[in-house]
Amino acid sequence: MRSMRTKLLILAVLLGVWAVIFVLRRPGEPPTRTGPAQTDARVPRAAAGGGGIPKLRADLLNVARAPYPADVQNFFSAPPPPPPPPPVQSAVGPGMQGSAPALPPPDPFQEEAKQFRYVGFLRAGNSNTAFIVRGQEVHTVPVGSMLGGRFRVMEVQDDGVVLASPAGDKQVRLSLTGDSAAAPRAPGGPQPGGPQPGGPPPGPAPRGVPQPGVPR
Repeated sequence: MRSMRTKLLILAVLLGVWAVIFVLRRPGEPPTRTGPAQTDARVPRAAAGGGGIPKLRADLLNVARAPYPADVQNFFSAPPPPPPPPPVQSAVGPGMQGSAPALPPPDPFQEEAKQFRYVGFLRAGNSNTAFIVRGQEVHTVPVGSMLGGRFRVMEVQDDGVVLASPAGDKQVRLSLTGDSAAAPRAPGGPQPGGPQPGGPPPGPAPRGVPQPGVPR
């Protein structure tokens, strides 16, 4: 009798536990979604336009336009030239800015004439022959003849000889005092110390050069 009651009690407990588990594991109902009611956004054309014919806004054609910018750029034109480079600062000091310009190069005619030395002359009648030394060479050149193919003996004097270029545009005077070349003279100018027109005056032969017809 007592065992029967125990079995019924255990059965009742098991049924209660099963009922609790069934209730807890039962799926719930899906929640109902509530939202704003959807309204039709489309408005009839008649209602939007006031129910009449569309009107043309002609007043918009008279609206003032914005002025164009002054510096309009042309994309198809050539680019502007670059700015000029800055001036180069001169390396010359302030005290040297007013110095004289560089001297011109020396005249080749004058430079070559410095290699000759006039040592004397020989007078025979009305013709004079100059003795001109260049290094170890001694040249005897009459008046009017060429010396070295680049100098013409124009005049022989007691104290010097006048040489000219083949074209006659340049002249130089060699002195008997031993100077290699004196200052140039203009062609056709007067010769200081030279013979007067009508023939050179007779004079002694310089530096031991014998004069024809004079006994020693």
